Amino acid sequence: MDLSKVHFLIIDDSHETATIVRSLLASWGAQDVHEAATTEAALRALPAANPDIVILDQHLGGDDGLALLRFIRNEGLNPYLPVIVLSADGRPAKVAEARDAGAHEFLVKPFAPRDLYAKLQSVILRPRGFVRAPDYMGPDRRRHADPGYGGPERRKT
Repeated sequence: MDLSKVHFLIIDDSHETATIVRSLLASWGAQDVHEAATTEAALRALPAANPDIVILDQHLGGDDGLALLRFIRNEGLNPYLPVIVLSADGRPAKVAEARDAGAHEFLVKPFAPRDLYAKLQSVILRPRGFVRAPDYMGPDRRRHADPGYGGPERRKT
């Protein structure tokens, strides 16, 4: 997967995490990677960096990263921007919260490089359609079932 022409914005208040993500992206060929450590810096960086993909920490210090995600989805310049949410809290309720805010993917910290790469592949190679509803704007939350599975637990449509 060629990342040389993909523009990234990392929004994370942890300098260590941002450095790790930046290094991984560079090792995979990314050349245009911007960083923001606060919501305010992110709001300035979004139009300036014009990212193709955002990697967003769910908890930006005292700020709520998901509030920023909801802003991107509902009021931002590009509501269709792919967003991968990072969090140290992988409880199902936190994953659902990020999904419901409009995250494309969710990755628990600490993560293995292959896991971040898999999330990037998902966003780039298998883009999902978007849904705009009164209480949700974001990627289609349904994961499509394996068409080859025909077992007794397969849902009927």
